[in-house]
This record gives sequence, C-alpha cells and structure tokens, in this order.
Amino acid sequence: MFRFLVIAACLAISVHAYSEGAPKAACRDLTPQHGAKLQTEKPPYRIDGPPHVLHGQKLELALGGDEFLGFMIQARDGQNRVVGQFKVVDSAHSQTLDCSGEADTLTHLKATKGSPLTSVKFEWIPPAGYKGNVKFMATVVQTGFVYWVGRVTKDLDVE
Repeated sequence: MFRFLVIAACLAISVHAYSEGAPKAACRDLTPQHGAKLQTEKPPYRIDGPPHVLHGQKLELALGGDEFLGFMIQARDGQNRVVGQFKVVDSAHSQTLDCSGEADTLTHLKATKGSPLTSVKFEWIPPAGYKGNVKFMATVVQTGFVYWVGRVTKDLDVE
C-alpha cells in the first residue's frame, strides 16, 4: 500500500509540474515528456504576425487556433540554434524559460483542462546585430495525449 501511495504522489507531482509550463528537458527538441504518440497530421494551430522585423525592434506575434492546454515556442536560426528573447504579454497564461539563453523560450503557465486557451500573444526581440531568417517553432498540447511537436511554424526575416 505504501508503495502505491508513493507512486501516486510522484505521478501527481509530475502532472502538476507540466501544468505550470514545459520542463527544461523539452528545450532541445520541444518534445513534451507526456509519453504519448505525437501527431503527424497538419496541426489546427498557427503563429500569426508580420513576415519581417528590423533587428533591435520587438515584434508582436500570436499563437492561435483550436483550444489548447499547453505550448512551447522557440525562434531558431538557419543552424537550428535558439535565438532572440521573448517578452510575456499575457502573464496569466505564459512565461519565459531559459533554455540556452535568457528568456529564449516561451511556455504556458497554469494550464487547466477546464479553461483551455484559443490564443496567446507574445513579443520577440531578435539578437543584437542579427540579420537573416528565423523560424518560430511551436509545440502545442491539445490534451495530455494529443500534441504536435515543432509542427506549428512561422518564417520571419530579420532585416
């Protein structure tokens, strides 16, 4: 009986941790640690925003589509390196995560089944002096067992 209680407590703690944002273990490949099969069909989500930004200026974007519980977004350069910094716009539903640099990843905050999101706004600032293409890559979690890993994308030119 004691062993069952310990296992149940560990599972409850890990589920609670993911409701508070993506774990650092997901930084490298944007894969949630849910243990379910990822989706391969086209995701019902998109990242909206302008197609370009001047280096040094912030850009406002939004992740939206069908209802979702969680997300993780990074901007990556042509060598697949995480670049730039995110600024939280919706502090009730998003927070930054330091993966390979300060605030270089955006993730959900306080995800609950009873109140899914349909969109979240955020700001992104390119690195100083950077010029070139950036691809925003997002993992979106519809439910704990239905999610798309890095399949929600948006290309952006930094001029």
